[in-house]
Amino acid sequence: MPILSLNLPWFIFVRDAGPLITSRTIPTQITDSKGITLSEQAVPGLNYQPVIPGGNQNRKIAFTLPIVSRVALVGNSPMLAQFEMLRNQVQSLTAGLDKRFNPNPRVLYMWGTGAISLPCIVSKVDFTHRGDLVNAQGAPQYTEVSVELIVDEGDPLFAMEDQFRQALAKIGTFQAAIPASVTMLPKNMRPY
Repeated sequence: MPILSLNLPWFIFVRDAGPLITSRTIPTQITDSKGITLSEQAVPGLNYQPVIPGGNQNRKIAFTLPIVSRVALVGNSPMLAQFEMLRNQVQSLTAGLDKRFNPNPRVLYMWGTGAISLPCIVSKVDFTHRGDLVNAQGAPQYTEVSVELIVDEGDPLFAMEDQFRQALAKIGTFQAAIPASVTMLPKNMRPY
């Protein structure tokens, strides 16, 4: 479990409510997936089925984050309370007590995807508590928080991110074309 210094290693910023969720531990594996929808159209008499593009699915980011606090009287409960906010509909003073039509939180996510900051909708937050790491007061000290986010590709921030990604792809073309001897590898290392 990697631990970083006091700089901001990764974060989720809740756009609707305002808190910044971060921790010293970082996700060790991040899944960034986007499905492509294709249809194979059967044509009688053909030896193959023509492929017809059907669009793309939503881009999803998923990760599991270990939340550890073994010194506090309340364990890791304050950190879990922040993630708990992501599992519930947005609460505001103007909405009153009826939350039926309030959406789930919209967040900005940044870490490990090569993106500046992605606008996302929270689709899943699950807790897995370790039963052997509970303090004397019964508070959890080690919890794995599994999060799934759906990237909101209709958000104006995503349009800016898309422009950045296109520019980065052009830089990547040049970077791939540079011979390994010109890169910053030490002379005793080979790129293969």
